[in-house]
Amino acid sequence: MTNQEQKAAEPAGASGGPVPDSRRWLVLVVVSVGQLMIALDTTVASVMGPELQRDLGLSPIGLQWVFNNYIILFGGLLLLGGRLNDVIGRRRMFLGSLALFTAGSLLAAMAQTDDQILIARAIQGLAAAGLSPSCLSILVVSFRDPAERAKAFGVWGAVIGVGAGLGTLLGGAIVDVNWRLAFYINIPIAVVLTFGALWLIRGGAPTGPRPKADILGGLTGTLGLGTLVFGIVSVADHGWTDVRTLAAFLVAAVMLPAFVAIEHRAEAPLLPLRLFKLRGVVAGSLGEFFTAGLMIPCFMLLPIYMQTILGYSPLETGLAYLPTTLAMMIVAGPLSKAIPKIGAQIPYVVGTVLLAVMLVLLMRTPTSGSYWTIMLPITTLLGVGLVLCLIPTPTVGTSMATEDDAGTTSAVLNVATQVGGALALAISASVLQGRLTDLAEQGQVGPEALNEALHLGIATLFVWVGLSLLTGLIGFRGLPAAPPPAAGTSTDGSATDGADAPTDAGGSDAKPVAAPAAS
Repeated sequence: MTNQEQKAAEPAGASGGPVPDSRRWLVLVVVSVGQLMIALDTTVASVMGPELQRDLGLSPIGLQWVFNNYIILFGGLLLLGGRLNDVIGRRRMFLGSLALFTAGSLLAAMAQTDDQILIARAIQGLAAAGLSPSCLSILVVSFRDPAERAKAFGVWGAVIGVGAGLGTLLGGAIVDVNWRLAFYINIPIAVVLTFGALWLIRGGAPTGPRPKADILGGLTGTLGLGTLVFGIVSVADHGWTDVRTLAAFLVAAVMLPAFVAIEHRAEAPLLPLRLFKLRGVVAGSLGEFFTAGLMIPCFMLLPIYMQTILGYSPLETGLAYLPTTLAMMIVAGPLSKAIPKIGAQIPYVVGTVLLAVMLVLLMRTPTSGSYWTIMLPITTLLGVGLVLCLIPTPTVGTSMATEDDAGTTSAVLNVATQVGGALALAISASVLQGRLTDLAEQGQVGPEALNEALHLGIATLFVWVGLSLLTGLIGFRGLPAAPPPAAGTSTDGSATDGADAPTDAGGSDAKPVAAPAAS
């Protein structure tokens, strides 16, 4: 039975559409918690560095690769993971990736050597590349009604930011007990999510003809994207002119154009290039790129300021981010209700302006002072600004997605997030390190020198602010906050998930989740 035949065979509801699935809000809980695990493990290691070095003998470079291994595999394999969601089924990918992520977490928690923790983090990154697109694509096909989808993305955007903040809070709190608990905690969560997914998420093995495998596209795309991310994260360790960095960028410069050429001619492309003709996909991806470019450096550089300059403990560093988490949780609900009425552009632009104000405050931080006058306004602005940006971007980015390429569209947005965050962190960290080196040669060391270098590193993020404002003012202009209901959707916006059945990979038979927005 083909995808279309399967949908035609479904019983009709009162409105003639599919029978409403009242479990869709529970599905949102499952996929949001799955995404929360990924967000937590992206930043949880940022405050446990000294403990990892002491227990496992990690060098400073090895400590950086605890983060890098995760990001390289996560970012490099996202396109492949997203396409596999569309080909083999979203529920299968969710469950398989969740099992692999759990295995990586267990290995990390039990690690006794530096090699073991690095391998464990690589496994986690590999699993995240399949898990994150499956979470977002399941959300996309589960919510068809504009108002409901806006609420769902409100939860989703808040989860990403809250997860990053909770990562530092959790890491700081757990480090005072045992850093291994930060990884052990994933195991019971994953068990609950597995049972929840088996019960709630529809769709097993795909039906209908299976598209041809785009093996060459998969190889060139994965190698190109992986070496690009590798080159970016290597900058902080080795600099822009190191042979490893240059070699990585050279391979990426060859592989990525080759990937585009292959996808242009492929019968069943890994990444259908027609997606980039949709302004919503382009605008949403740019929004993710620039928002992550502001978020990740703040979560990575702020702990340096708090712990090294202000003398905060790991727990105090984590607690300092509490206003960020609370601000996102408070703002997310009202914002998700307002977006269908006011659109996505206004919140995104206002959020970018607030993040710019936060950066101005960051560039004026002293070497001593009260938390209430320094960190409280910074972390509060960070939370409000991020949630105003993180909720509109996936709404806009997936507004034109079809059921048959929801996984791929989700992966494109995730790639933009990973590359944007990694690139901004690499640039700001390399500028910081370069300034520290210059000051040391001049005989200036200590907290004052580090604070000056941090200010210069933060200053580079104003480039991201400017480009983010342009994206909001131009890219988001005229785009609806949420798509109109698809034909055949029930009055409450729900629909059964028969989208695990692939059709033609190029999308000729794809049924849109929502009618395309005017561009």
